Order: sequence, then C-alpha cells, then structure tokens
Amino acid sequence: MTRTDRFKELAFILLEETFESRDKGGNYYLDKRTGWFPTLDALSAEEASFALVPGGSTIVAHTFHTDFYIRANLRELKGEPQTRIDWDASWRLKVVDDAGWEDLRGRLRNAYEETVRLLEGAEEWGESQVDVAMATITHSAYHLGAVRQFLTALRARAATRDWPARRSTTGGGAGS
Repeated sequence: MTRTDRFKELAFILLEETFESRDKGGNYYLDKRTGWFPTLDALSAEEASFALVPGGSTIVAHTFHTDFYIRANLRELKGEPQTRIDWDASWRLKVVDDAGWEDLRGRLRNAYEETVRLLEGAEEWGESQVDVAMATITHSAYHLGAVRQFLTALRARAATRDWPARRSTTGGGAGS
C-alpha cells in the first residue's frame, strides 16, 4: 500500500469515527459511540438548545457551525469559486424546536455523506481533497469535543437540579 493510499484509508476511517462512530475495533478515539450522529441523536431539541450561561453557545450552535463549515469545504471539492464567507452567520442559530433539531441533524448528516461521496469519487487526491479531508476531520472533531463537554455539564446539571426532565442515558461521556 502506498503512503497516499494509507492516507486516504485513514482519512475515511477518521471521518467515519468522527461522524458515525466506528465501533469496529482499532478506533483512534478512546470512547465508543461518541461520534456526531449517536451523540446528537441521544439529545432532545431542548437539551441541544440549552446554554450553560446566559447568551452562551449551545450544542445547536456547534452543530450548525460544523454543518456550515463542511458546506463551505464542499464548495471547494465541487470546484466552485470561493467567495467571502460570513463566519459570524455560522454561529447565529442557537435554539431550535423538535422539527428544527431533526432538520439540523439531517443537514449535518447530508453534508458529511456528500463529503465522503465526493472524496470517494475522486480518481486521484489532489490538494483540494487532502485539504478538505484534513480540515473536515480536525474542525469537526474539535467541535464534537466541545459538544461532548456540553453533555458532561448537562448531565451534572441534571443530577443536581433535576433538569432536563428527560435525561439522555446513551452516548458515553467523560469517564464512561
């Protein structure tokens, strides 16, 4: 196997682990079932919209920002011209209702799947494919880590204040 082939193989493994969770052994992340999708699917819109401090960020905000970021990278993979990106707009959504939460999770999944499809379909990996794969993995993993920290805080709050009433019991977390 060439170094390029190994790089591509590893990029797909890390994308899968970051988003879907790769519970097949040989994981690079320490905890199982901690990718974006199992993490988000275990949360209600109310939980995902909760700010730990007034006016602070939320899980919704990190999810929306990550989707926004991936879609910006998709434009590069598609060969579309890069325009000025309003990164402030990527943080404006903080609260959703049940339908909005379902839609946002679906958007993130679609952006991830389209990224994988375009990377898999590339005959050769040039600068754009390497850049997008690395940027998507690292940026998404960073925000996934922030979301996982939110979960720890939400669980601690729920244990001490009995909020929110419906506690998520899946998805692992710090020390699990």
